[in-house]
Amino acid sequence: MIRLMVVDDHIPTREQIVKELGSGDLIEVIAEAGTSDEAWRVAQQILPDLVLLDLHLPGLTTTEDLLRKLSGLPNVKVVIFASKAPASDVLDLLDGGASGYVLKTDAAALIRMALLMVSRGSTGVISPSLPRHLTRLSADERLILRHLTQRGKLPKAAERMGIPQSELEATAMHLAGKLELIKEDSDEPPDELQASSIEKLIKWAKKHGF
Repeated sequence: MIRLMVVDDHIPTREQIVKELGSGDLIEVIAEAGTSDEAWRVAQQILPDLVLLDLHLPGLTTTEDLLRKLSGLPNVKVVIFASKAPASDVLDLLDGGASGYVLKTDAAALIRMALLMVSRGSTGVISPSLPRHLTRLSADERLILRHLTQRGKLPKAAERMGIPQSELEATAMHLAGKLELIKEDSDEPPDELQASSIEKLIKWAKKHGF
């Protein structure tokens, strides 16, 4: 039985997810909290197996600090429970100590499955609503995507990063391939394929919050 703590300041949302997740025989909701400070105080006392953590909580402790503190407790794992999911934020939170990231719009069965996977040792568990290659991006690759989406052309991005434009173009093409934005059977000339692939990559990055 997974001992779960649910943290969300919106009482109807919290009551609904507690009811849905606790209806089977896999999860026992042992505590609830509505503020970041309450969550930290209670979690220290009961040491739950998992914490389902809302992103925007009232209280003196920030989400990032609370996540860091919770994930530092013995055998406590955190799954983010969010209303929306800009890709860059998801990855930053996973890097910051979260083991998973689910959406409030996900079906209860999917949230339950994510919690089960995390309890069994999986990391980087994300909502199926999110891009499936999201967790394959490294911190350096995410930084490159942020540079590419800033105002200015590709040469400006290369200048900001302090690397040759040719190196940035090669890296961007690698990323476009990794995210499956390049058509394998494309008959475009190499220069046009590179330009269109980088354009698709930048659009993808902007769409997902980079």
